[in-house]
Amino acid sequence: MVETMRTVSERVIRAVAEATDTDPATLPPLYESVDPDALNELVDSMSDGEISFEHADCEITVDSDGGVHLTGSFTRGSPTEAVVGDD
Repeated sequence: MVETMRTVSERVIRAVAEATDTDPATLPPLYESVDPDALNELVDSMSDGEISFEHADCEITVDSDGGVHLTGSFTRGSPTEAVVGDD
């Protein structure tokens, strides 16, 4: 079986779903916060830097390597951080 690489926007959705223990299908659509195609293109073209935005009560930062970093109140109201790389 061939493993396909996930896009940045797919990794963002997966990271938010995992961090908030929520089914990805029940999350608000990503396009309500950021254009998924533009996000993918921007990160793919970045040589250095990061972009941050809010989605589903999470502060999301995507770095030029495609790493997804989340901060927010994921469990019992305590601030936590989750990091998801490109897998």
